[in-house]
Amino acid sequence: MSEEITRQYLFDRPGRYQIRVQGSLDEIWLDHLEGLEISTCSWGGYPQVTQINGLLAEQIALAGLLELLNDLGLVILTVERLQEDESLSEPEK
Repeated sequence: MSEEITRQYLFDRPGRYQIRVQGSLDEIWLDHLEGLEISTCSWGGYPQVTQINGLLAEQIALAGLLELLNDLGLVILTVERLQEDESLSEPEK
């Protein structure tokens, strides 16, 4: 993959994500999500949704988190990259 594509899509950089899953997480799994903000609310037509917000190191970390949520049998409703944290990005060369 060219450097231009990598910079455009930010695959190798930390990113702030918001993930919504249907239902709630059992408290035993909260330790696996250390450093992420977790809240439960209603959203759209869903009465109970768990929202996970936080900084992930790169796409591999995102894929691992999504795999965990899938393995737990949770329905993933949304995955959104919120913004690039300028303090974490590498300086332009």
